[in-house]
Amino acid sequence: MLGRVALVVAVLAVMLVGGAAAAQAPRKAAMVVDFADRVGGWTYTRETVTTRIINRLRDDASIRVVSRDQVQDALRQARVETSGMLDAQDAQKVAKALEADYVLMGEVSTFDQQYTGGCVPIVGCAYTITATVTLRGKILDAAAGTFVADPTAESRKQQTSVSVWAGYWWGTLTVNNFDSQLIGRATLEAVDDFVKKVRPAIK
Repeated sequence: MLGRVALVVAVLAVMLVGGAAAAQAPRKAAMVVDFADRVGGWTYTRETVTTRIINRLRDDASIRVVSRDQVQDALRQARVETSGMLDAQDAQKVAKALEADYVLMGEVSTFDQQYTGGCVPIVGCAYTITATVTLRGKILDAAAGTFVADPTAESRKQQTSVSVWAGYWWGTLTVNNFDSQLIGRATLEAVDDFVKKVRPAIK
């Protein structure tokens, strides 16, 4: 009986030591280069998409994400591009300076709202609004200097509006009301899907 108790105690001790070692394991550090806006139109696409990717990555306690300001400062000091798909050597150099294990970079290749429909006398105006957001990325393993993943994500959302639409759709879009807009909801969905594909590569 005593032998069994001793065995159980020994097993528990090994598990506790292993758990403590795992808890003390350093988190992987990731830096996110601003996603380039390949579409144009809205002024804040680059900043808004990048910030939301960083925020979603930070939901994972196993990843330490370098602040956007630090990354931008380091890129400028290294005199390399501050957005989009960087050269592997340039990204590796900046990652080393920031002590980052991985570099996430990419671009917003679709960021748009399309309106179909119109106005009919007496009946009024009705439009179907379709918002589409597409993200393309690359993940660099800074130690190896090689790309380890090419995540992509796309979201398309629709809604019907009875208001009169006039002018460019981004005219009423602001940083403060972004998340509640159709394009904002499509962006958040694309970011969620994108980050789910990023996480397995950062290990």
